Amino acid sequence: MKKSVLAITVLATVFVMGTAAYAAVDDSGFGQMLPWMKQMHPSMNENELEQMYNDCHGRNGERTRGMMQNDIPAEWR
Repeated sequence: MKKSVLAITVLATVFVMGTAAYAAVDDSGFGQMLPWMKQMHPSMNENELEQMYNDCHGRNGERTRGMMQNDIPAEWR
């Protein structure tokens, strides 16, 4: 019984730490989008592109508001 509880605890700890490590290095934000955004908007500089990205996605990954948040009014659905 003690071995199985210990094994489950160790596995859960490894899973949590692995998930945290993946989240810490996940680059799915502005840096990943920048090359594509430069191609689509060649006349904009990096500061303007970052401002546009933040307006759409929220700052620091908050995703609290913006056009990518499915904030379509109910009457439009």
